Amino acid sequence: MVTLLHGDDNVSSRTAFANLKDKGSVSFDAEGLSFWDFSQTVSGMGLFKDTKKIFIENLFSKKVKSFVEVIDLINESSKNLEFYIWNGSEVSVKQASVVKNLKAENFKLPKNLWTFLDNIRPGNPISISLFHKVLEEADENVIFSMIVRQFRLLLSVRSNIRAIDEAKRMAPWQRGKLQRQAQSFSEESLLTSYKKLFEIDMKHKTGILDIPLSQKIDFFLLGL
Repeated sequence: MVTLLHGDDNVSSRTAFANLKDKGSVSFDAEGLSFWDFSQTVSGMGLFKDTKKIFIENLFSKKVKSFVEVIDLINESSKNLEFYIWNGSEVSVKQASVVKNLKAENFKLPKNLWTFLDNIRPGNPISISLFHKVLEEADENVIFSMIVRQFRLLLSVRSNIRAIDEAKRMAPWQRGKLQRQAQSFSEESLLTSYKKLFEIDMKHKTGILDIPLSQKIDFFLLGL
């Protein structure tokens, strides 16, 4: 059996992926995978181990060197072993078709989240109401991670010095939309906002945030 967990809601897919693991399962990151180690583990689990779960991250990344060999081995072994594959973005039907007997779970973000992110700019009160609409459908942690991503992209297109690969890979219409949104900010204000988001993130992860994360996002948006 092979299960693929993917989609643009990588926080939820990652959580589901982690929850499937048990004490005897084995995990690999495909980007740094040694095919020899992988094949030996697969062979050993098929013969001796009680637990038959193998977890693989980033298998559909372009950085995987032995992709064809790994896929062939998974297809050969999936009758006796359980393979769980996680990808941090959506895998196309064509890409996934190389895996036999695949069960795919696509974790999608709500459409109005993208509307909210596109409307984040200084002096735009509608962003607050859009944020609360998104809260009805998505976890605040997922929304916050997407706000951080949006400001990272905005800062990237506002300054070529800080250009990141994700922005470079975007379609022209996506990049153009980001550039128009970025013009609502100065480069300095984008950098300040990004630093504020970093501080919120650190306090939230360490449990010292003084108010709930959703309220902190409210104040952040009001302060733009």
